[in-house]
Amino acid sequence: MLLHRALLTRAFTAICPLFTNINKFQTFTRESSTRLAFRVPVQGARAGFPETYVARTARTFAMATHGGVDLEAYGKAKSGSGSPSKERGDCPFSQRIYIELEEKKLPYVSTYIEEGDNKPDWFMKKNPSGLMPVLRDGDEWIQDSDKIAEHLEKKYPEVLLATPQELKKVGANIFQAFTNYLKSKNADDPSKEELLKELAALDEHLKTKGPYIAGKNPTDSDYALIPKLHHMRVALAHYMNFKIPADLTALHKYIELLESRPSFQKTNSPDEMIIQGWQKKFSLPDRVVE
Repeated sequence: MLLHRALLTRAFTAICPLFTNINKFQTFTRESSTRLAFRVPVQGARAGFPETYVARTARTFAMATHGGVDLEAYGKAKSGSGSPSKERGDCPFSQRIYIELEEKKLPYVSTYIEEGDNKPDWFMKKNPSGLMPVLRDGDEWIQDSDKIAEHLEKKYPEVLLATPQELKKVGANIFQAFTNYLKSKNADDPSKEELLKELAALDEHLKTKGPYIAGKNPTDSDYALIPKLHHMRVALAHYMNFKIPADLTALHKYIELLESRPSFQKTNSPDEMIIQGWQKKFSLPDRVVE
């Protein structure tokens, strides 16, 4: 927001010389960069401007400042925080995109939208499915985390994150196995064995090919998987008293390496939010196993 203030002050003073004596710049609403609306006090009076004009001006200066890059990533907002919100929610698919933007060192705006029926009309107009994450790249809107990752890789190849095609399925079944087990609401459900099987297969791959899925450097597959593994560990520890077996040493090291990266720590959500999010999704009791 401070960047928006600075850019808009420059915009007003450059476009209209009458605003060279601006002594205070104050927002009266906080929305995404596509919905900015500001008023600027001028010599004791207040002047209003159409939000479309202000947003267009702000984006022009933002693109100039960031070498023509105009990215806005929409992810799940904290429940009850409004839409748009400045409070990040607990979606692992959204976190993947924020991690990759961080790893690619791309300037971007984060905008959070609540799940449910409280999505703004302007957001639904651009993204009729209402699903997140969504990336706005200039005037182009891309929905679905896989498609967003592909778009970023093709358009911004300065830092390459693509996983070799033959390795893209490594660990791909873990999230489904985790959710099957959690929604069973039964600590001894057969789906537990399927989850353990998938975790053991990933551990075996990492022992021979690791420390990451594609070798010595993390790629898109790792950044897609680590938020899901984190949700799995947090939710299952709370509800099922489940822990990844200690003998899966390569997997434990893998999680430690990825969760220690600044991109993960910057974009992660509190454990309690993750626990509450899964409780709401699957109508879970406070605990399945005490």
